[in-house]
Amino acid sequence: MLHYLLQTLIFQVIFLTLYDILHKKDTFFTLNRLYLIITPILSLVFPFIKIDAFSTQTSQVYFTQLERVITISSDNLVVLGTTGPEQNPINWWLIVYFIGVGISLFLLILKFYKLNIMKTFSFKINIKNKKIVTLPNSTQAFSFWNTIYLGDGLNEEEKKQILIHEIVHVDQKHSLDQLYFEFLKIFLWWNPLIYINQSRITVLHEYIADAVVISSVGKKNYIQQLLNATFQTQEITFVNQFFNQSLIKKRIVMLQKSKSKTIAKFKYLLLVPVIIGILTYTSCNDETNQSTTDQTEISKNNEAIDISERLKSGEPKCPNQNSEYDRNLDNYLKVRNGKNSEVILDIISIETYKKVRTVFIAVNTTQFIRNIPEGIYRLNINFGDGYAEKTVNGTCKAYFKNEKLTEPGVQELDFNTKKRKEGIDVPSYNITLDLPGDSDDTGPIDTVDTIGQQSVTASITRDAEPKCPNKDAKYDNKLDNYLRVTIGKSADAIIEMISQENSKSIRTIHIKSNQVYFIRNIPEGKYKLHIAYGDNYAEKTINGVCKGYFKNEKATEIDKNTLDFTTVITDRGVDVPSYNISLDLADEDHDHS
Repeated sequence: MLHYLLQTLIFQVIFLTLYDILHKKDTFFTLNRLYLIITPILSLVFPFIKIDAFSTQTSQVYFTQLERVITISSDNLVVLGTTGPEQNPINWWLIVYFIGVGISLFLLILKFYKLNIMKTFSFKINIKNKKIVTLPNSTQAFSFWNTIYLGDGLNEEEKKQILIHEIVHVDQKHSLDQLYFEFLKIFLWWNPLIYINQSRITVLHEYIADAVVISSVGKKNYIQQLLNATFQTQEITFVNQFFNQSLIKKRIVMLQKSKSKTIAKFKYLLLVPVIIGILTYTSCNDETNQSTTDQTEISKNNEAIDISERLKSGEPKCPNQNSEYDRNLDNYLKVRNGKNSEVILDIISIETYKKVRTVFIAVNTTQFIRNIPEGIYRLNINFGDGYAEKTVNGTCKAYFKNEKLTEPGVQELDFNTKKRKEGIDVPSYNITLDLPGDSDDTGPIDTVDTIGQQSVTASITRDAEPKCPNKDAKYDNKLDNYLRVTIGKSADAIIEMISQENSKSIRTIHIKSNQVYFIRNIPEGKYKLHIAYGDNYAEKTINGVCKGYFKNEKATEIDKNTLDFTTVITDRGVDVPSYNISLDLADEDHDHS
């Protein structure tokens, strides 16, 4: 926003400087009037205009000293994921702006009120469809809209010349110009150049009216009248005043000036290269002035991201009103999204539980999230389509109208820099995400990261929750909880989650040996685990209920622990319980948490 405001001010300075140097002293009053009316709007609009023919694009190559490998720990622990309310600090600049708007609007209404009082308590007549208001005990003279105000202290000769002058203001709708600038001043009250523009066009209005008057009244007599006039200053700035002491000298000088030569109109053509230069500047895609998510990125292995794909993703403004950046850190989180779903990614600080960034990633897109402040973070991942936004308790949230899956990240991303003898390590991460299609065997790929020739892949097998025994499975997509199960190498396992409230199975999971699986979106409640070990998985229907079993069953057990997935409201927010458990037939006593 600050960059936009500076641009508009610079453009207005350019246009006003050109006017004062090239056009102010010319007698091309109509052209100058159009110039002063149009250029303020052009200054406001030009920053938004991007013309491809004028654009130039630069790209940068980013390097980091260290890339971290993200792995899934085999430690058994209980994890509490906490979602706390985000602070929404008061935007004092916005408050000051609207206070200024309110004051400016009040002053404009006050001017109309004074004008109406003056009109109400004065004598009125109509001449040629124009209202003439006689002001008692006054020598003032001015006009607004279709009404001319004349003081009764003026003599008949003065009234005649002033009436011709003010009729020009009325006929040429000069009041529209004044109202135009008055409304601009309401919303741009902080911009001094708007006030300067209005003063320029006020002078021009007098030049236009004077030029018409001297065609019917002698120039010498008219100038003499101006010199002998009794000057009084009006407080109503948007009326066209005949007696204005600050303008008299300028009007007399212009009355004595010869008409400008026609060839001088070619000076207006100098606007063409100026406008082309401005549009070239606004159309130029200089990466130093763009959001990092709008850049064409090149990774360490020179993998360029196509610009058409780049434009499909970014960091939307509304949910990122309070986003945090550290421009001094050249780190990144590189996220590659697959072909099956769009993604909304929230980066959550583990230390403060606050969201520092929200990123929308289109399908088949790689997104670089840069300048992440130092700290340790986890990711909330939402798969779906139909991106939308809503405001909850004053905070803007991004969501999908068609939500498919929510994945609370379990890995901790440590972006703290570390000083070493060789220099400073700036951690960066690569992550691959995808929601499985109907023909895929794997679920969302949680992480893929590489250093040199090494790679670690953590994935969730989709067939771990077979369709037949899960026809009546229970899910709560609003809960970002999980039960993380690590199976040893000795046998496959079938796990049934049994609700203690009604003794019914809410989920059946088949996990192969030497695998890790996340059971997600578990409804609130307390559960026991029924576990079978074996191999050669099969299914059978008993009393209309489909069951999973092993043809070669080796052991069964009912886990002695109760898993309580009931959320707890704390002073920090809402605690969402999640659990890790390791199972292996080779261990006589299974280690749980």
